[in-house]
Amino acid sequence: NYPFSKTAKRVLKDSDFPLGQTPEAIIERAKKMCGAAFSDEGYSPEIHSSAELLRNEVLAFPVAKILVSLIGRFELYRKFSNMVADSVFASALREKDEVLFDLASELSLNFGIPDSQEYFAELGLRDYLRADFEPPELKLVNQKLKGGKVFLRRNEFARLISIIAGHEVRNSLPMEVKGIPQKFSDAAKAVEQEFASFVRKKFSKADFGAVQPESFPPCMSKIYSELLAGVKVGHAGRFAFATFLHSIGMGTDRIVGMYRATPNFNEKVSRYQVERIAGKGAKGYSAPGCDKMRSYNLCVANCPGTYHPVQFYGREVFRGDAAKKIAVPTEENETA
Repeated sequence: NYPFSKTAKRVLKDSDFPLGQTPEAIIERAKKMCGAAFSDEGYSPEIHSSAELLRNEVLAFPVAKILVSLIGRFELYRKFSNMVADSVFASALREKDEVLFDLASELSLNFGIPDSQEYFAELGLRDYLRADFEPPELKLVNQKLKGGKVFLRRNEFARLISIIAGHEVRNSLPMEVKGIPQKFSDAAKAVEQEFASFVRKKFSKADFGAVQPESFPPCMSKIYSELLAGVKVGHAGRFAFATFLHSIGMGTDRIVGMYRATPNFNEKVSRYQVERIAGKGAKGYSAPGCDKMRSYNLCVANCPGTYHPVQFYGREVFRGDAAKKIAVPTEENETA
C-alpha cells in the first residue's frame, strides 16, 4: 500500500537480484501498474492472496518507475504520481491512527496532536504548504490557522500524507535508465503503445457542441491568431491546429476555411490534407498532446493540470457552460 515506506525499501534491498534477472511476473505487474495510471479502472494493490503476490507488488513499484522513466512523457509522470497519491489516500483512510502518524513521520512531516478533540493533527505552515492542494476546500485559506499552526481533521491529514507521497514520487522521476536491460525497454514500449492508444481514443472527435475559440488553449490560440492574420504558419503548427479542430468536432469545410488567409493557400491541397486528418480513406490522426507540442516548439504557456490541448479546451467549455447557468436576476425577473 505504501511503496515509499522503509518497509518496502527493505524488501527491495533484501530481494538482491540483478535487474537483468527480474522475474517476468514482476515486470508484468509493473506494466499493469503503469497502465492503471491512465486507465479508467484505477489501481488496486494485489497483496491479499499470497506472500509471493505481496512481494511482487512491492518489487513491481520501482520497476514501474523505470518503465515510466524509459517512456519519458511528462503527462505520464503526473498520472503515475497521482495514481500513487490516490492509492495511498484510499489505504490511509482504513488505517489505525498510529499508522497514519508513522506514515507522516516517514515523509518527514513535523506534526503534533492538538488539545481540541475536533481536530486530528496540527502542523506548521511550512509542512502544510509542502502539498499543492488542488481541491478548494483543502487550500490554506479554508483551514483553521492559529499561532502559525494548521489544524486538520483525520481525512484532511490522510489527504495531506497522500499528496506529499505523490509529490515524492513525481520528484523522483525520471530515474536514471542508462544501461537498463532490453526486456525493460520492450516492456516500456508496450506500455507506451497502450498509453498512445488511450490518448487517441480519449481525444479524437470529442463532441463539445459548437466550437468556441475563446476556450482554445494558449498554443492553439496563438496559431489561430496567426492564421487569421495571414502569417505563414509552419507545417507542424498547421497539422497540430487541424487535428485539434477535428478532435473538438469541427467539420472539414470549416477547418479548410481556417487556412484561407494563409499565404499560397490552395483549396484542393488543403482539403485533401484535412480529409486525411479526419480519416477519409484512412484511419485519421489525433491531436498531439502537450509533450508533442513541446517537441514541436509550439507550447507557449505553462497550463497547470493539463497534458493535452483538447483536455484544456473541454475544461474551459465546461466552465463557460457552468457560468452561463448561474443567471444574474434581471429587473424584469425580480418584478415577476
